[in-house]
Amino acid sequence: MRYSARLLLAGWVVLGVGCAHKLPGLTPEVFSGLREQPGNYVAGKTVGLSDGPLLNNKDFVYTIGFSPDSSRVAYTHLGPKFYELALWTLVPEPKLVADKTVNPYEFDIEAVSFSPDGGLVATAGRDGAVRLFDASTNEPKGRVLAEEPLTAMTFHPSGRYVVVGSAKGLISVFSVPQLAFVYEVRAHMGPVSALAFTAEGALYSGSWDKHVRAWESREEVLRTDQARVIFDRRGGFSVVRGGVNGKAQASFALDTRAPAIILNTETATQAGIDVAFLKDTLTVPTPLGNTVAKLARGQSLRFKSLPVENVDIAICDVCVPTGAQGVLGTPFLERFDVSFDESTHEAILTSKAGAVPGAEAQGLALNPKSDFVFEGHVNDVTVDAKGQRLGVAFSEEKAERSRTVYEREKNKVVEPQAPFNAGALVDAATGQVLQKWPIHHGVVSTASISPDGRSLASGGWDKRLLLFTEGNAQPLDEREFGWSVRRVRFSPDGRWVAVAAWTPQNPIGDQESDPAAALFEVAYEQPSVERR
Repeated sequence: MRYSARLLLAGWVVLGVGCAHKLPGLTPEVFSGLREQPGNYVAGKTVGLSDGPLLNNKDFVYTIGFSPDSSRVAYTHLGPKFYELALWTLVPEPKLVADKTVNPYEFDIEAVSFSPDGGLVATAGRDGAVRLFDASTNEPKGRVLAEEPLTAMTFHPSGRYVVVGSAKGLISVFSVPQLAFVYEVRAHMGPVSALAFTAEGALYSGSWDKHVRAWESREEVLRTDQARVIFDRRGGFSVVRGGVNGKAQASFALDTRAPAIILNTETATQAGIDVAFLKDTLTVPTPLGNTVAKLARGQSLRFKSLPVENVDIAICDVCVPTGAQGVLGTPFLERFDVSFDESTHEAILTSKAGAVPGAEAQGLALNPKSDFVFEGHVNDVTVDAKGQRLGVAFSEEKAERSRTVYEREKNKVVEPQAPFNAGALVDAATGQVLQKWPIHHGVVSTASISPDGRSLASGGWDKRLLLFTEGNAQPLDEREFGWSVRRVRFSPDGRWVAVAAWTPQNPIGDQESDPAAALFEVAYEQPSVERR
């Protein structure tokens, strides 16, 4: 059933039969129970959806998420020239707080998440950047660049870490709010499609490699004498990326002929080095002859968890190869062994002196716990409030937007139903599929489990949002959108289902089109309130 974007603004939808689609809401007793304690949620058999606020009907919306108290919503969308992060408050009534430009349109922003205390919003995108924003004002609070395109993210329940997944199967952990690198593990052989923590700290990761893996997270003393960093080769040099003084990041060419560690002026300034006031100098050879470079003493570098303290850095623009911002010369290579793992395209940097005394660091590590293998590619994973069940989205083909897919959509070719074009409820302890709904046509891109673990909202490339509950073979309710549904999410209190979708672009007039970010109120049969 399609619906009018304009009428959604009033909270009502006129259906094809000409009647208003509005199901009974929650009782005052249930509302009171939800307010009694943070983390309370509605439980019971779902019976349908009532149409709620429309948040966007103009753009491609990529992902959407609720704050822990369900009072705010954030979503990422493609504006006229840039990707943007929109922040809405839902109380006392839906209102746009701010819409913040994030990055150029070439790089999709695949993930958004609120911190457990609701104070921060984080995004992760294909440009490799993790960004933090104030969840009240949407003002930027921090940024770090990972080494691979990012496709998934979530906060650890403690709020002290953010965990991101890459398009190449890497899961990385960064501290909050510093966004310092903490830990990484090559978790999957395909893109990480989803990350979800239980309240107790168990992490579930899903991937196109058809695996859902469970991880135990705990704080450990981490190794600080070695780091694995992505390298590439440019102009005859191997190039790695590292941090400078905790303020700037730079691509460094490895060069045994260089007598110094070198930075160009722009990167040195970003790292807090006041080049104009440097007094010491160093003679550095270049292809055009020797040059005198200013020398900044007592600086620091960092390559993921590997600190390099008390180094002298020469500032020289003509000494740095094209495509790099710095050079790691003899002073670095005398202290560190460098080897290359061609299978993962990583350079392994190892301190010849071992770990620096006093440099031991404690941080969040992930240890394998379970590995569940399925017949379909895993496109989304969510977990219920008690950590007992998962909501999983599957597809028999990888969820890749290709020319073939666009041609099929253009020609209105209906994708087939198939056993693993489905959303499913899965036992979190064993990986057993408890119930699966192969109702969508083609790729099921997203699935969200209700907080009580009994219901599932799913969305797919067939433009549909479907609502299921255990024991029923058919959907209880559905909505049709203008184009692909990208993300669906139950609110933590179970009251809402949020949808992020692409919408056909309308370049003329008011530019309004089909709904792209919308909320639906969930109706329950005999609802009760439960505590996490």
